[in-house]
Amino acid sequence: MLSTVFLPWLHYIAMLMMAGGAVAELYVLRLPVSRDSVRLLPRVDLFYGIAAVAVLVTGLLRMYHGGKGPDYYWSNGLMHGVITAFVIAFAVSLVPTLRFRRWSRALTQHDVLPDAAAIRKTAPWVHIQLTLISLIALLITLVAKGYGGS
Repeated sequence: MLSTVFLPWLHYIAMLMMAGGAVAELYVLRLPVSRDSVRLLPRVDLFYGIAAVAVLVTGLLRMYHGGKGPDYYWSNGLMHGVITAFVIAFAVSLVPTLRFRRWSRALTQHDVLPDAAAIRKTAPWVHIQLTLISLIALLITLVAKGYGGS
């Protein structure tokens, strides 16, 4: 039961939480710039990061303890696409993460808020993350249905 019901459920919940974290970041970025919103962004980003780690861990657990076994996944070309998209999403997520931390530090140390241009330049990075999350969901569904195998 653990591998056929509980692990997939945890994996789906983690995916939803990761997407929800990115959507929450976009929402906060659309709010008027304030001390509260700048303080909130790193916390929301931390939630996103924890959810992403949960996606990775539950995905690996499913791979090694699921019904199809690791050989099925490692020999599937689309699975390599899933992993590549996940790594790219991680790399892309570093840009907003570093900006949120820099803004928070500037607020704490110098009482300076980011300008609207900096906010505008950050939102597209989060949109890219969400697009990659959607792509990952599509690719892993195809993998689960047997596409991409050799």
